Amino acid sequence: MTTPTGKDRRSGARTREDILRVALKLFTEKGFEATSIRDISEALGLTKSALYYHFRNKEEIVVSLMAGRRADLDALVAWITAQPRTPDLPQRAALRWMTDTTTEHLQAMRLAQANQPLMRRLAGEGKDVRSAFDTVVGLLAGEDASAVDRLLIRMTFDTTAAALLAAKGTDAGPDDVIAAARRASHALARAATGDGRQEPDSGAQGRDPAA
Repeated sequence: MTTPTGKDRRSGARTREDILRVALKLFTEKGFEATSIRDISEALGLTKSALYYHFRNKEEIVVSLMAGRRADLDALVAWITAQPRTPDLPQRAALRWMTDTTTEHLQAMRLAQANQPLMRRLAGEGKDVRSAFDTVVGLLAGEDASAVDRLLIRMTFDTTAAALLAAKGTDAGPDDVIAAARRASHALARAATGDGRQEPDSGAQGRDPAA
């Protein structure tokens, strides 16, 4: 049996990266179901058998696309677990997560938003990123946290998806989306830790300030 050379291994790794890059583009633009293995292989100038050497099917490509962010999430869980339980831990955790968010992550999130049936299927199999945030929420909220506080913490880490949806039909670019998501995440983290929790008095509407 022939042992692959270093050059062969690098070439294989590069081919795999190219498959992921092109598949992400096609899945986002055409949709997961409407994109075939043939579409991906032809866009790359590969044979279908060459593509199947790296990925058994389209779903395996998507799982690989999400794997990087899942690894980031596992690292975040390990970091939170090692931290002292200070009141500002949700803020620090949110900052750490948002600092690691890149324009490449936005592309994967666009894929998720454009292919909800696929994401629901992966969530049922425990292969998505969003459902894995249950661990993060549990670590940051604590056993006595209210449902509202748990929702606030979950929303703190979901601002990029919200910013992407809000940016549709606007001229906002990827950097604008990330900047808006970071500001929203910071504000929500403050709310989750107590800052800004007090709601305005609904009875104050229309009240004479001098009364």
